[in-house]
Amino acid sequence: MKKIILLAAVLSLTAGLFAETAFSGYSGGKLNYATNQENLEIYDPDLSLQAFFQGQFNFSQNMWGRLEFSIDTGDFLSKELFHETDASFKIDELSLIFKSTTETGSNYFSIFMGTYDPIGSDIFLQRYFGIQPIASKITESWLGLAGSILYPHFGIGIADVKRFTSSPVAFGGYAYINHEDNLYYVFNTDLRFACVYRFFTFDIAGGFGVPISDSNQGQEAIAVIDKLYWHAGTTMLIGNNYTQSLFIQAGLFNVPFTKRDGTTVSPDDLYLLVEPRLLLDSAHVNLTLFSIPQETVDQLMFVDDTLGANLNIYGDSFSLGANRFTLGTNFAFSFTGKNFMDLAQPLELIKSDYNITMTPYLSTNFFSGELHTQFSIKFMKFATKRWYDAFTADIGYTAKF
Repeated sequence: MKKIILLAAVLSLTAGLFAETAFSGYSGGKLNYATNQENLEIYDPDLSLQAFFQGQFNFSQNMWGRLEFSIDTGDFLSKELFHETDASFKIDELSLIFKSTTETGSNYFSIFMGTYDPIGSDIFLQRYFGIQPIASKITESWLGLAGSILYPHFGIGIADVKRFTSSPVAFGGYAYINHEDNLYYVFNTDLRFACVYRFFTFDIAGGFGVPISDSNQGQEAIAVIDKLYWHAGTTMLIGNNYTQSLFIQAGLFNVPFTKRDGTTVSPDDLYLLVEPRLLLDSAHVNLTLFSIPQETVDQLMFVDDTLGANLNIYGDSFSLGANRFTLGTNFAFSFTGKNFMDLAQPLELIKSDYNITMTPYLSTNFFSGELHTQFSIKFMKFATKRWYDAFTADIGYTAKF
């Protein structure tokens, strides 16, 4: 709470310096019901909350700031509702953007803290090209707007993005410092290219990180570089939201490179997602094949394991009076702790643990926002004594203002 109050005070004081300050934002919250997996003796229900807030302060036509944070709480039911509950608070983004316009296009210079324009989400494409969301629906998350992230531009740094007028193309560069390495600070530089055409959307970024040490076995040096980290990621949509299309994401994060050992890529650090999308009259059919790191899986709503397939069938044109509905179901088949390299040994893969999950969901406009509900059934849990672990439910609400 102290951090929230401090940030709000800083932004309020800054806003007071400008006569034309305007504010807009987007926020949401989700309650999740599940059973406590740590208490194996008895049935112990859990009720937790995930929420996020993103606000933009428009100080002038060419200057604005953004604040985004998220909250993930523990179980409300373990104690009385109005007593303290364990929760994690994260500042996802705090940034200040300056826009300048020339004959060739618009330039956006940014100073940021936190995660900025993460590769793997479609936030960059929405911000600089004004497109509708194109990300896979199974990578939705309630811990910030970004959802699934191939790798984050995370830390304290600067960014510069050029959006051209003559063509739907943008170039960007990032320089930032973080503490992703537990021992050292890491200086990162990244380059980015994106384009949005009628039947082709593409976003790619890559760079490297330099852990900086001030000593190395007693050797006197200002800074010693023992190794490098490199990372890259891409998002691609062939077609568009109104045609048959193919959505692809791929990336890797913090792959080490040393002079002695070269580079070693672990399959567990690779992110692969391929999603053919079919449009059949008013029905949408998306088949998603994925191999995703466990850290990413932990942030997602519709993905339970690291390797699998998901079939999402939904319609978004239902209406009842003034209310429009999206109604659909996810069918997932996934393997626990596996990655795409395990597909080379199908007999061993079949013998491993797997899950079959069905998740019907519904969303509709409600007041000035959107109401979301879903109910998951994990069929493999019925084969255990704790059959009640098979059921989870979520209800959430998002609103723009």
